[in-house]
Amino acid sequence: MAKIEPVPNDKAAPEVQEIYEGMIKKFGKMPGFYGMMAHVPGALKQFIPLYTAIMGKGGVEAKYKELAYLETAQINGCEYCGRAHTATGKKAGVTDAQIAALTFYQRSPLFDEKEKAVLLYAERLTRGAAAVRQGALDAISQHFTPEQVVELTLVVCVANFTNRFNDSLMITPDLG
Repeated sequence: MAKIEPVPNDKAAPEVQEIYEGMIKKFGKMPGFYGMMAHVPGALKQFIPLYTAIMGKGGVEAKYKELAYLETAQINGCEYCGRAHTATGKKAGVTDAQIAALTFYQRSPLFDEKEKAVLLYAERLTRGAAAVRQGALDAISQHFTPEQVVELTLVVCVANFTNRFNDSLMITPDLG
């Protein structure tokens, strides 16, 4: 099977034209991730509000959400999400040094205990929900309310979704 390409602007379904216009206004183009999802217009229309609800303002600071997303992308080897969330992570306060140190975060002095708890939780959840043990839950619960733990869980879940979507369809990184 030939590589599937994102839906070009002029071929997008009428129900997603407004999304295309908004993305082009924001990014100067329709990012490949969203253009690929436009092959199923209803999914694209539903995904954007879900993603915004998870990654937008909530009970968890953006920095922690971005650290969780970056850890997930690194574990999964998702170049697209790694690049995109390196850019958004930096805007949220994640440093270049922290990004470079993600692989060995547990021993790194660049992360405080709260950040390490987020990274551990993201790691365990990404490797498989059954890999989440009481220690990871205890560590994350020391720093976050139950509502915030649920929010972080949603971040890791959506990161795993986007990682797999991007990688399985070989979407060329075009953000970040």
